[in-house]
Amino acid sequence: EPRLFKTHAWRGYCPKGGKYIVVVRDPHEVALSFFHFMEGWFFAPGELSLPLFLREFWLARGIPESRMQNASYFEHLLSWWPHRHDDDVLFLFYEDVVAQHRNVVRKVAAFLGLDSSDDSLIDTAVAHSTLKFMSARSSQFDEHLSKVARNAACGLPPDAGAANTKVRPTDARVRASLTADLREEIAAKWRETVGVRTGAATYDDLRRQYAEECAARGK
Repeated sequence: EPRLFKTHAWRGYCPKGGKYIVVVRDPHEVALSFFHFMEGWFFAPGELSLPLFLREFWLARGIPESRMQNASYFEHLLSWWPHRHDDDVLFLFYEDVVAQHRNVVRKVAAFLGLDSSDDSLIDTAVAHSTLKFMSARSSQFDEHLSKVARNAACGLPPDAGAANTKVRPTDARVRASLTADLREEIAAKWRETVGVRTGAATYDDLRRQYAEECAARGK
């Protein structure tokens, strides 16, 4: 029977022979999300500042040296970008998933070989992927099982990170914590990596480029 799993693996470390739904997001939002995901799990709230975490860890990552490491956000994106139009890849932008929720659900259904014209099926999938639905069942949409296993391997308390959930809206105060200096450092990293290899100077430029490519292909 068909199976699916979620991974942060870049393409080089992803198992071959399946179908791949690749979702990318604005790097500034990813940086904030990752910090708050790790805070309260691998370090106590207030133990590390956002600038220190981003400069010494998130921005310092690059190409993984082993399968025990994940690629940086930028290298991960770049590993999938050349395959964005492959038949076995559905390349999506997080912002489009939110703004065009129902349309994207239909795309996913069609990509997986399901009946995308079945309105009842689409209605159910849309309803079960809203923030309201997932927030009421956050433990079913988080990584508690993997956290428990990783905590044991890392010598952390069994309940480390249990209070954290990724099912939450991005608070305006959280966005405000990303200073102009940090935003520019992230933008500079983009230009040095993704910009050089795609010609897109910003994330929004990449989105526009992809939209234009899809329009030209009739997608």
